[in-house]
Order: sequence, then C-alpha cells, then structure tokens
Amino acid sequence: MASKYSNLLFYILKCLIGTAIGFYLYRLYPTLGAWCLISIILVLSPDDKDAMSLATNRIIANLVGAFIGLTLFYIHPINLLMICIGITASIIVCELLKVQTATRSAGVALLIITMHQPGQYFWDVALERAGGVVSGCIIGMLITYVFHLPFLKLGKSST
Repeated sequence: MASKYSNLLFYILKCLIGTAIGFYLYRLYPTLGAWCLISIILVLSPDDKDAMSLATNRIIANLVGAFIGLTLFYIHPINLLMICIGITASIIVCELLKVQTATRSAGVALLIITMHQPGQYFWDVALERAGGVVSGCIIGMLITYVFHLPFLKLGKSST
C-alpha cells in the first residue's frame, strides 16, 4: 500500500518538475515550449517498474511521429488524407520497431507537427514543433532517469 502511494507521489513530482520546466520554456519560446510541455508529460510514466523502457519507447515513438510529420510536409500540403497516411505510417513503423505500447505518442507527435495556424509558414512551424517534441522527449527522459537512477543502482548492487 505504501509503495502505491510512493509511486503516485513520485509520478506527481516528476510531472510537476516537467511542467515547471516546460512552462519556463513556453514563456521563453511559446510555440516550442507548448509542444515541449506536452511531450514531457507524454514521456513520463506513472508506473515505477519499466519506467525507463516506457520512456525510451515513448521517445522512439515521438521521434517516429515527428519524422513522419516532417516528411509529409515535404511531400504534399497537409490535409486529411495526408494526416491519415501519417497516422497509418506511424502505427506501422511503431509495430516494426516493436514499440506498440507507445503508438499513441507517435500519433500525437504527428498531429502536433502537421496541424498549423492559417497564415503561418508551414515548414517553419513544423520544424519548431518538431524541436519542441524532441526537446520534451529529452527532458522527460532526463527526469525519468534522475528519479529512477537510485532504483537502477539498487538493482545492480543486489545482483
């Protein structure tokens, strides 16, 4: 029972730290920071066990979605068909990479990059959003690593 509550408190603390970092970046760079903040929260895991592997899978999936989104921008102007192709491609690539548990993260990253406000330069917006996704993934992984480093060391010393 205590472990359940300690996991919950760790997860809340990880999310609050990630939110504070993401919000700070949002204040400095609104577009990049907003997507960074979303990616941070997507990468963090509430489950104590497998947190590092889940974070890694979510990062891989986010990068898959970001890469596919940027590729779609290069191929054709974004419309419903292109987004559907991107979602399908993200699911297939995640399946091939064996990160099926994080396929939703790939879809979200793809949508973040392909959705845009009218009148803005599409390619610049896509690159800035991709930078936000990648930054958020890195920050989320660092937070996960810092919180789970003591557990990783404990596991190695007991073997």
